[in-house]
Formats: sequence, structure tokens, C-alpha cells
Amino acid sequence: MEKYRDPGLSAQQRAEDIVSRMTTEEKASQLRHNAPAIERLGLPAYNWWNEALHGVARAGKATVFPQAIGLAATFDTGLINSAAKAIATEARAKYNQSSRHGDRDIYKGLTMWSPNINIFRDPRWGRGQETYGECPYLTSRLGVAFVKGLQGDGKYIKAAACAKHFAGHSGPESTRHQFDAKISQKDLNETYLPAFEALVKEARVEGVMGAYNRLNGEPACASGYLMGKLKEWGFDGYFVSDCWAIRDFHMGHMVTATMTESAAMALKAGCDLNCGNAYLSLLIALREGLISEEDITKAAVRLMRTRARLGLFDESTEFDGIGYDAVGCGEHKRLALECARKSMVLLKNNGILPLDRKSIRSIGVIGPNASNIEALRGNYYGTSDNFITFLEGIRSAFDGRIYYSEGCHLYKDRLQPLGMPNDGISEAVTAAEHSDAVVLCVGLDATIEGEEGDTNNAFSSGDKKDLFLPESQRILVERVLAVG
Repeated sequence: MEKYRDPGLSAQQRAEDIVSRMTTEEKASQLRHNAPAIERLGLPAYNWWNEALHGVARAGKATVFPQAIGLAATFDTGLINSAAKAIATEARAKYNQSSRHGDRDIYKGLTMWSPNINIFRDPRWGRGQETYGECPYLTSRLGVAFVKGLQGDGKYIKAAACAKHFAGHSGPESTRHQFDAKISQKDLNETYLPAFEALVKEARVEGVMGAYNRLNGEPACASGYLMGKLKEWGFDGYFVSDCWAIRDFHMGHMVTATMTESAAMALKAGCDLNCGNAYLSLLIALREGLISEEDITKAAVRLMRTRARLGLFDESTEFDGIGYDAVGCGEHKRLALECARKSMVLLKNNGILPLDRKSIRSIGVIGPNASNIEALRGNYYGTSDNFITFLEGIRSAFDGRIYYSEGCHLYKDRLQPLGMPNDGISEAVTAAEHSDAVVLCVGLDATIEGEEGDTNNAFSSGDKKDLFLPESQRILVERVLAVG
């Protein structure tokens, strides 16, 4: 038996053995997120890119938990740990199903590029929703709980977590490919690094993803300072670039001149895995003397070590029996409901809630998010088989009359292309006039707030330009409140 097939050996030994059997070209090919098969070694293709921010994402049906910022509002490490365990179970169920059908595509693997433990310092940042908020301590506690739940404590890692984005990424989205985050040592130690240190030391997180930005002049994916910190903390997993971040070295940060130089710079610094295509240039870099074969070998070993820890070299693991029925099962839905209930934050009441069922005979459910599934998803989401909007939830819980009105577009000045501005306001006011109480559903969703490139919010690339509601919604709120 080849050593890499021997489950009695350590993951490091097995990784070293399989890499020793690869050609230079084969080793280099394994350093990309969409690693090809090496059939002569029995190594199947593997796509490293998967997401699990608040449920298995972008891979069809899954249990959708509250967005990360909502999970943080629970302040409940045990609950976050339980949610992560459920996510890992569904990830394994999906992996088992996909593998049986020979499906090795993106979002089908066991390396989950979550959690996002960046610090939410500016509330205008579109990706702030992905984080656990502005507190370094809370972020570290919830992050540790999530990673431990996702990875488990068995012989094999159940699903490999990845702490991102290392480091100093807290917006803005529109300039992240050129931005140099100039952060003092004090601020790094007190704000931006504690959560990463905790996830490495306490949770033994398997992966770390580098950020797009520079940190004090160095690209985060090739930062000697950041790589030194990981070594200091005893990190023994793999390091991956954010997606297409390495090309930013020469296209945005201007610290190199070519893709080949950028790839060489990242690999030499310790970036094992490239999400993107920059590492297609590694063999050119090798021929030009910019890197050595040993640089390629070291990275390949670290990546194979992770695959070994996941049990991907073995004929069977303790997780093979997890069936597809686990995805979106009743137990997980009940857990998601508990998370949602505990995530709610009541900012002000003045004796209005709870509503008196005896005196309330009609409720107006008004606003662009009243029946908007997008408002339930957040970004990096899976697909629930039972999304329940505000309108549907209130309708199922209330026996009286419901008056529904969208009232306005989420951000445009009219609902109908041929209508006049504020064309839905009169209906909303009418609904309010006929209602004993009104539930006004306003706010944003991930179509206008989120990551650069994922939203229709082109003027600020996913970020908010201010903390106001869109003008259309401000008018709606004013007119409905005026009903009294």
C-alpha cells in the first residue's frame, strides 16, 4: 500500500508521500482552487471553493440560518456552535451526494471559506452583514464557536473552516483592489488580529484567506508580517488568496509588473492556494528563476495535508453515512428558527408590543420588504425550501384582516416603469387608514447592499453612501406615520 493511502499514518506523512509521486507540473496544478484530477495516483479533481457563512451556500437547497450579523446578535456561542455543526452535516451530505455522481464542481467540496471575522468598523460597509460586528472580543468568541462546530473533533475534519479576510479588510468595497490599510501596531493588536489569533490557537482553524487590500504597504496575500504572525501563532493549515486577489498585485497595488511576478511573490510569501488563475503562471516563474520547485512542493504538501485531514484519501470515513435527507431537515429548521428568534433586537417599544389580539382586528403589512424573499437571504446564501416572508408569517399567525401594500420600490422612485414618482404611496396610506395596527417593513436587501460586484448599487460598489433609507422609503415612512 502506498503511504498516502495508509490511514494509520499522519496527514503530514501522507501528504508528503503523494506529493513526492507528482511531477512538477502536477504539483503546480494542485495549487489552484479548481485542482484537476491526477488519475494515475487515484486523486480526483477537487474544487476548494465552497461557502458556509450562514448555511451551505450557492449549492442549491440548504438550511438558511440568519446572516452572520444576526447570529452575532444572539451573543450565544453554544447556539452558533450548534448551527455550525448543522452546516457541516449538510456540507457532508451534499459532498457525499455530489461525489457519488462524479460532480466535483465549485461549491461541492468540504473546504468552506467561512467565517468572515473582519471587524465591522464603518456601518456603511456593504459586507458588514457577513461579520460578527464591531467588537474584537465577541468576534473571536463567536468565530471560535463556529469553527469548532464546523470542523468537529473526530478523527477527520468534518468540514474545514477558513478565517477571512486576513487582515485589515473592513471596506470600502469600491477601492479594495488598490487600498492600502495603514494600521498602527496598537490597532492591529487590539482590533484586527485578535480574532484570527483566537481561531488559530483555540479552534485550530484549517484555512486562512488573505485579503484584497495591502496592509501597511504589503499585499495581504504576500505579507511577510502577516505570514510571520501565523507562524508565531502555530498555524499549520493552508493559506488561500481571496479570489483573483493575486492579479491585484500588478493591476491595482502596482507592486509587480506581470502576472508571473505576482504569482511568484505570493507563492514565495506562503500563499499555498490561488483562488483565480494567477498560478497558471507558476511554471513560467519557475523557468525564469523567480521561484524554486521546493516552493511549489511545500505549498502542495500543505494542501494535500488538508485533504488528508478531511479523509479524502481514504475509502471510507465516519461521515459517509450522512444522507441527503439531512439537508433542510426538521431538526435543522427548528435550530434556524431558534437562531432567528434570538437574533431579534427590539430597539424601542413604548408599550406598543405585544399587540393585543382582542383589540386588533386588522393589520396593515406595508413596505418593499414585506413580501421580499431577497430580504431574508443576506449574501452568500443557500436556498431554503420554505422561505417565509413578513407577510406570510403575519398572515399565518393572525386571523383578522390583512391589508398589504408594497408602498414603494426598494430604492427607485416608482413601482411601475410608466407610473409617476411615488405611485404606490396612496395605496399604502389607504391600507394604513383601514388598519388597527401597521407593520412597516422597510430597509435594504442584498441586491443593493453587499460585496462589490454582487449588487445593483453601482455608485458605491455594495457599500452604503450614508445611513439613510432610500428616498422612496423615507417618503413611505413619513406618509404612513402621518396616518397616526
